[in-house]
Amino acid sequence: MKPRKTFGQRLEKVWEDPRALGVKLLQGAIDHLRGYSYDFDRNGERRLLERMGTLGARTVFDVGANVGDWTLAAAQLMPEAHIHSFELSPRTWRTLSQRVSGPRFTVNNCGMGDRDGSIAFKDYGENSTVNTILSNATYHDAQQTAVVSEAQIVTGDRYCEQHGIASIDLLKIDVEGADHLVLAGFERMLGARAVRVVQFEYGYTHGDAKFLMRDFHELFARHGYAVGRLERRGVAFGPWHYKMNDFRSGPNYVAVRNDDTAALQALTRFDQRSKQC
Repeated sequence: MKPRKTFGQRLEKVWEDPRALGVKLLQGAIDHLRGYSYDFDRNGERRLLERMGTLGARTVFDVGANVGDWTLAAAQLMPEAHIHSFELSPRTWRTLSQRVSGPRFTVNNCGMGDRDGSIAFKDYGENSTVNTILSNATYHDAQQTAVVSEAQIVTGDRYCEQHGIASIDLLKIDVEGADHLVLAGFERMLGARAVRVVQFEYGYTHGDAKFLMRDFHELFARHGYAVGRLERRGVAFGPWHYKMNDFRSGPNYVAVRNDDTAALQALTRFDQRSKQC
């Protein structure tokens, strides 16, 4: 989850460049109509976790956990789940490990990717939500200064093998443009249909990664998953269309095994109640 800017921060930005006000208002109106939002309580993320809780989710991965806001919400809304959290930045991991502790959590100071080993990443500071392993991603450079740091990454397949994890109920990925690399590290698990539901992010940094929404649809189709945009009222599953390559078409998408009727029905309409006999 990304923190929302305060009204004062937004006003200061407009004051610096008043000509941008009209553009910002227009873009805001378009985003509102499309439902484009990072607000956890309004963009469908909370309701997705509630539904996964009713589906009895027990094994959950939070890849790109930052300081643990999503992890803590997941623990509350999925009371039977054990959550494995992964945070690349050592400084941010310290905050995460202080906030998230107990028998229901495994907190890892490493990232996930398509290989095991060390990796360089752009570090925008302690607890930053925009750190990325994409060295060519410069979207945030105008507002923040990054330094190059080193960290460890592991593939999902290797981690699951080491920890005796046979299946994952919910794999949430928020890694600033490197989501496809995380998924590549779960090749065996995805091929075995051992991951029930995936939530991933799609935005500007995927242009830097040269991995667009069409590529995500093709990746998941190869493994037998349906893909849809996460909306306030549910997940809009459907085929790929060119307009989905728009970097503001998300920001969150969900993939579900296409043979998992229970999950597909539960996530398509959040307000749909179970039929009573």
